[in-house]
Amino acid sequence: MNLAEIQSFRQVGRRLRNAREAHGLTLPAVASTCGLAISELVRIENGQLLGFKQVAKNTLSNAEIYAKALDVELGNAGRQYSGNT
Repeated sequence: MNLAEIQSFRQVGRRLRNAREAHGLTLPAVASTCGLAISELVRIENGQLLGFKQVAKNTLSNAEIYAKALDVELGNAGRQYSGNT
């Protein structure tokens, strides 16, 4: 995973946090809507990843689930991860 991919995850996280706050939603409310744990939502919002390929792919999938719950389109920012480490 390179620096650009890490920065992309951080951008996605900031965007999702901003959208959640703009909708006036709490983390527990979004967690109950999308079925993800609050800890996973916090990890996504903070752009935290582990250096393992599968974890990064799972985080991206979860970010897409989170975005869908907020009715937010991730666009290219959410698809930049190539899966290469």
